[in-house]
Amino acid sequence: MTLYESFIIMHVVGTVLGVGAATFAEIYYTRFNSDNILTDDERRTLAVTYTVLRTGLFLLVISGFAFLLYFRLTEHVGALTSPSFWAKMTIIGILVGNALLLQARIMPLAIGSAISLTSWYAALVLGVIGKTDATYGELFMYYALATLLVGVILRWIRTRLHAPTTI
Repeated sequence: MTLYESFIIMHVVGTVLGVGAATFAEIYYTRFNSDNILTDDERRTLAVTYTVLRTGLFLLVISGFAFLLYFRLTEHVGALTSPSFWAKMTIIGILVGNALLLQARIMPLAIGSAISLTSWYAALVLGVIGKTDATYGELFMYYALATLLVGVILRWIRTRLHAPTTI
């Protein structure tokens, strides 16, 4: 196995952990908080999910830096000039910033969760499609629109779960 293949494996594992954990973090938090009360067991479940999420982000960032270094040292300038590559790097930066702001309780959870979920899926999609004819601006516009849409959908789901039930 080459060093490059090791970076790919680390990157894929980080992405899988992050996308899966972000998805389950939203599912668990929305379900657990439907009564506005988080039990100790629910908090522990969320803590494990967030640990998996952070592990995925750590692997993604480390492998991303490894790719940057590898591309630079091997003079693969095509990868370094790709709009989809830089859109993905921007989204990973947003993921890191969002995680830090959420951890510090500066970012409201309703906004941070929409950013996190959308960012993980956007990173996955950009990684899968690789090069595209879209410009950096177009890719970022799609990402911003997707984040708004996910935020609206999450708000709708949470509002619906919190609605009083009639007997």
